Amino acid sequence: MLFTLPNRWNSLYDACSVLLQRVMDDDARLEAVNEVLRNEGGTNRNRTSYYGFDDQDKQVLQEYCKVMKPLANCLDRLQTEENAYLGVLLLTLTLMRVALERMEEARGDQALTYAKPLVRALLRQEGNKGGFNNRFSAMFKDLDLLMASALHPNYGMTTFNSVAPNMKEEIFQRIVKEMKALIRQETEERDNSQDMEAMEEHEEVSADPFAELCDTTQADQEDDLEEDIKKELLAWKRSKEATLKKSHFPAKYRDQWVTLFIKYNTGIPSSAAVERLFSTAGDVLRPKRACLSEDNFEYLVFLKGNLHLLKQKFKVPRGVDEEDEMF
Repeated sequence: MLFTLPNRWNSLYDACSVLLQRVMDDDARLEAVNEVLRNEGGTNRNRTSYYGFDDQDKQVLQEYCKVMKPLANCLDRLQTEENAYLGVLLLTLTLMRVALERMEEARGDQALTYAKPLVRALLRQEGNKGGFNNRFSAMFKDLDLLMASALHPNYGMTTFNSVAPNMKEEIFQRIVKEMKALIRQETEERDNSQDMEAMEEHEEVSADPFAELCDTTQADQEDDLEEDIKKELLAWKRSKEATLKKSHFPAKYRDQWVTLFIKYNTGIPSSAAVERLFSTAGDVLRPKRACLSEDNFEYLVFLKGNLHLLKQKFKVPRGVDEEDEMF
């Protein structure tokens, strides 16, 4: 059985989901739970004698779980430690908003009976800082967040029609501008390095006196570079693989594309891993181990945190405490 915990965001939703799946949908278990409630002598919402869950209670819980599922999924995606890129934020919020708006606008058999106020509260709250619109609307105008989404191979520019259609052209031009700056910088550094090597070796940089007349002008080169970047950006197809690879980025100027992606998609790391480390350290430094030296304590915490890398190489016999056996 799952219990609600104030420091676990989805615990109430998870507990209600389990209640529906394992109790409400099983007549025998539902009757057993109702029997316990009757014996406890509880009261219902009308302060009269409570005889257990009825069909109305079941419908209330079903609608609650239906409304809260997009929010719970959104939180799960955002608090993960794998593929936790900043570009995921706006797309994940958009999925949640679209799902809630569809439930609010649903009619007929799909319409909500009891949970409509909950949907409205999640989307908007007048005169309050709560609700989706009050909390997150400013993020969809943040150029850095939009750049992070546009440069993510799983999303790209194609998703802007749903996220921020009025900002699409501005982000497109900004990507082209920053890519040009990166390519120019690396080209200049490479040319300067080659010139320095040539001077050190006392070699003539150019033996052709007519080279300058034959070369294209700098303006033409800039135009060609800009056109190349635009073509690559427009032809960039979104990847459906969860794990990102370098091959998911455009082939031409791939290193620069990756550099720009890293610039905008390096988000602030979660503190969850650090909290788990402290929890592990507390398990290692028990009262019977109070005399551990600093080095041995550090070794034990390191080993405990990396046991999964051993791939079950060491198997603990049944009936033996895993920590005592390994350490």
